[in-house]
Amino acid sequence: MFFMYGLLPGRALSEGPQQAAPVGRMDARTLEDPNLKGAAAENPPFTDTLLGADSTFRRNLFRHGLLFRMEASGAYIQNTLSAPVAADAQTYTGQRQFGSYSLNPVLTADLRQLGLRKAQLNINGQIQQASWGPAQPTAATVSSLYFYKEFGEDRVEMKLGYLTTDFQFIGLQVGGQVSSGAQGVYAVLPYEEGLAYSPVAAPVITLKLRMNGGFYVKGAAQRAGEPGSEEAALKRDALGLRFLPHGDKLLVVAEAGRKRPASAGKLSAWYRAGYIANNTPYTSLRTGLKKSGNYCGYLLADHQSWQPQASNAGRGIYVGGSAMVVPADLNIYRLYYEARTYYAAPFRSRPDDFVSIVASYTAFSQDKIRALVAAGKSYARSSDSVTGSYTVHLARGTYLGLGLSYVNGPSVTPRDPAALTFTAQTSVFF
Repeated sequence: MFFMYGLLPGRALSEGPQQAAPVGRMDARTLEDPNLKGAAAENPPFTDTLLGADSTFRRNLFRHGLLFRMEASGAYIQNTLSAPVAADAQTYTGQRQFGSYSLNPVLTADLRQLGLRKAQLNINGQIQQASWGPAQPTAATVSSLYFYKEFGEDRVEMKLGYLTTDFQFIGLQVGGQVSSGAQGVYAVLPYEEGLAYSPVAAPVITLKLRMNGGFYVKGAAQRAGEPGSEEAALKRDALGLRFLPHGDKLLVVAEAGRKRPASAGKLSAWYRAGYIANNTPYTSLRTGLKKSGNYCGYLLADHQSWQPQASNAGRGIYVGGSAMVVPADLNIYRLYYEARTYYAAPFRSRPDDFVSIVASYTAFSQDKIRALVAAGKSYARSSDSVTGSYTVHLARGTYLGLGLSYVNGPSVTPRDPAALTFTAQTSVFF
């Protein structure tokens, strides 16, 4: 099975924190303080929303130390090489016409009014529905509820509460932005390990230490996600706030890297490597017995190779790659490689557009394949793909992303013909 990974389109001009100029009667730099912090990607600034940074609504909330934002997105995905299959025969997204929508309301409280400097309380909801449940099950959850605090002149940051841990580590978002607009085949390996992801959060504590030169180390302890599908996880924890569902144990993440933002004459770079370990027992694909010791090792790099405009240092061409590995006897997807190139602001006159080409290779477990052979089922040994996408900034806070993805081996079983999948995605930030 493969999933089209449509990242929400938005600003992709800076790898570092986005600082907006003052707007109207409100200092937008101050307004940006309660924006998303401590994640592996960045949110668009409040100036790039339909309500803007100086709306009456935002001013009134901000007087009380509160900020509210909403993101609404929708997607349409379809394979263009063959007719839709019957509903009970579908094995990957787009094999039948796929439509989805999601609403993501976020309320952030700046806790300086309680005497806590550089601290936030974040409450994030997720409402979603789609035409095919395995790709995006129907949900209405609390996708994050956490306390954030910086210490030691911003050298140390902590998050404590319910989080989607995948958004704190690895950096799967092409371009380092929440809304880079890139589309490609989903790297599922970290999720096989039980890493929490939207819409089902998990109790987590994360700590990050920043050092000179852009170097950092970061770690987390998370209540592991129980092995199984996202639909099954939602049945166990429909609201997303159960602390310890039956069978879930401990997952730990460790990551080290260097992240250097672009500046005039200096190219952006982000290199990171990490390890995820989960002591929850998994069913061995080799023996059928329960076995602990699941893990995922990963290595990623992104580097700006060309900077055509010193006054807009984040603009230019980037290249990157990813490598991930997990135990083949505990996971269906065992190996993942990705190569990518992307262009932030490909046209000077369109500074918020984003274009990308992503190629990937996913190897399937030999133990799973042996079981399929024994059962007389057809199968694919691997999946490889090439995806091109372009995101256009239609208006303030409004984006449209279009992509084509050619996938050879779109499902593990049965062995399906290659797919050429078209994706259209809209995102609106309020």
